Parts: sequence; structure tokens; C-alpha cells
Amino acid sequence: MTRLRAGTRGSDLALWQTRWVCARLKSAHPGLTIEEIIIKTHGDEAIDQRFDADWPVGGFVGAIEQALARNDIDLAVHSYKDLQTAVTDGLVIAAVPGRELVHDVLVTREPIDLDNLPDGLRIGTSSPRRAAQLKRHAHACRTTVTIVPIRGNVPTRLRKIDSDEYDAVVLAAAGLKRLNLHAPHTIDMPTDRFVPAPAQGALAIQTRESDRAEAIVSALDDHAVRHAVAAERAFLRTINAGCHVPVGALAASNGSDVALHAQLFSDDGEHLAEGVESGDDPVRVGDMLAERLLVELRRSR
Repeated sequence: MTRLRAGTRGSDLALWQTRWVCARLKSAHPGLTIEEIIIKTHGDEAIDQRFDADWPVGGFVGAIEQALARNDIDLAVHSYKDLQTAVTDGLVIAAVPGRELVHDVLVTREPIDLDNLPDGLRIGTSSPRRAAQLKRHAHACRTTVTIVPIRGNVPTRLRKIDSDEYDAVVLAAAGLKRLNLHAPHTIDMPTDRFVPAPAQGALAIQTRESDRAEAIVSALDDHAVRHAVAAERAFLRTINAGCHVPVGALAASNGSDVALHAQLFSDDGEHLAEGVESGDDPVRVGDMLAERLLVELRRSR
């Protein structure tokens, strides 16, 4: 009997994702047993810190990667968008499973029309990308929105629309679906206007390089999803962006060709460069689009 130890954060969503992966690994490898080990990260402890320039690289994954490198665990399940773009020495993404919904949703206290937002709507988000997109959209609708920082896990943020501080919150549709959470007033935000975060909706299963767990985990790899996410993350890496940079990237792939759509905002969210690139090399596609949008953004200022 083969036994593995899976490291995970302790949030409802992280636990759901880890248990989903473990169930599929056990199905693919009869006789496999997996122990779940909860690890606290900087993001779990610094619950009041904003996602700005002071936010550490790998804030939601660093402690888990360290445990993996020390051989305290054998595999880690991450929300792929939480991983830094630089590869951690000795570790490898052994599998990228099938992707969940990629778009964002606007959850509101009262029913509203996305293209006719009420003036002064207070929207909870700590994502510079979401804030920039919403402000730009509101301007196009000839109205204004107020962005209010928000932290907490998915259920906590969802409950906050009942408080006096928020009229709405923005969440990833994938998290709501995975946790089977429903809200009465939920608006799907179209990805052509609200391009999601790179790797949103995707999971990354990380192991030590050349470890026995790598071969076991690889059974869950979806090549087309890996191909698409590679383009998104190459874009992110080339513009040298972290979680405090307003950037969105979404790729579609059939396993050979990839088409990438991205939005790059200035730090203040006032200027936008947007474009599409396609090709058969996802890294080159991401690099080329990032280089082009960086030039366009500089010229727009």
C-alpha cells in the first residue's frame, strides 16, 4: 500500500480542493492512502494585511512549499493563481487537473443590472485588477463605484454583503461552485470585459522533482489546461507582476494551439493596454503579448 501526505491550507476552499484531488488520486491508484496535513501560511495569519506592494511573494503558498521541500509532505494542492511565477528549486507542478469556471461574479445585496450600475455602489474587493476593471466599466456606464477593501475566505466575504459596509462583493465563480454556495443576486462578469486573473479556476498539484509522488500525481494532468495556463503565467512573469498589479490574462487551448487575451492596467488603474496573441508555443505567446502591452501602456500615459 502506498501512502502520501498532502499539504493544504485550512480554508474551506483549500480543503475542498485538496479533498477533490485526493479522491481522484485514490480512484486512479487503488490502494493509495493520503493523509491530509493543514499548514498555516502568511495569508492565513496576516488577515488584515492588504494585497499591495508590501504583500510577500508566495504569501499563500510559501509555508507549504517549505514543508514540501523539507519532506514533511509529499504533495501540495494550490489554487494555481496563488503560486509565484518563479519556479521553486527542487519542486515541480506534477499535474494541472481539469479547470473550473474561470470568470468572476458580482454578488449584490439587491438585484441590479451590470450595465446600469447604481451610482456610488460600494463593492468589496482587495484585487487591484477587479478594482480597475470595475472603475473603468462604471465610467463607461457614466456612473461611479466605491471600492472597499475586503479580506476573508469565500463564505466570510459572501456574508459581508449583509453588512452596512458593502453593497456587493466580487468573487471567483469557481470558488462558489466548488463550495456549492448560492446567493440570490449573482451576476456573471463576462471575460471579454473582465479578464480574470491568470490561472483563475485552475489547480496546481506540486511535488518534489523526481519524487515517487510526481509519477502518481501526473495521472491527473490535463494537457490542454496546462497549455493554456502556461501562456497566462508566461504573460504574468514577463511583465513581472504580482498580486498587487492590475492584470488579467485568459487563454484557450486545444492542446496544441493557444489564444491569449490579456488586460494590463497602470498601477493607478487609469490606463489600459489590451490585446490578443496566438500560436503553438504558450510561453512565447505569453511573452510576446506582455512585451507588446508594456510598450502600449507606456505610450498611453
